[in-house]
Amino acid sequence: MSDYVTGDIFELQPPRQTLTAWEPFWDCVTVLFQFQNSDVTDGDVELPEWRLFWVAGVALLRAVGHVLAKVDAKVSPSHTEVIDSLWRRLKTDRKESMIFWDFIEKERNNLLKTYSFGPRLALTPEGACIEFRDGSDAFELYRQAVYWWRHQLMELEQAILLIE
Repeated sequence: MSDYVTGDIFELQPPRQTLTAWEPFWDCVTVLFQFQNSDVTDGDVELPEWRLFWVAGVALLRAVGHVLAKVDAKVSPSHTEVIDSLWRRLKTDRKESMIFWDFIEKERNNLLKTYSFGPRLALTPEGACIEFRDGSDAFELYRQAVYWWRHQLMELEQAILLIE
């Protein structure tokens, strides 16, 4: 995963952004900013805002993929070829695309199909955090997913440019 986390997500502007999927992606970045700059508690009281941002953020992470498949893939034969190739790769190499299947897809399904949250508020001696049952930091996982999508979109932009 660390291969994708290069360049500040708030600073680095990819040089080519022709795909419509960049729109929900940038909304994901806005949600990430909220996670990084908001409190989840006020003393011992849980602030509900994080849950609303979580639902929106997870839905937006999955929307990036839907927009690629339903909008961007229809732009041209080159777009179709490159985007279909991404989906084939994601489906055949689930280990390499674990962030998509084990987080983006799974958490989206939990939320939008059963409205069950994977993460929960955890109070620790260091403060409050939002984590999954296995102790992993939910906001960090979200951050990694945003970086992962940026990497995928940048690769798609380059691949489309090369075959057009």
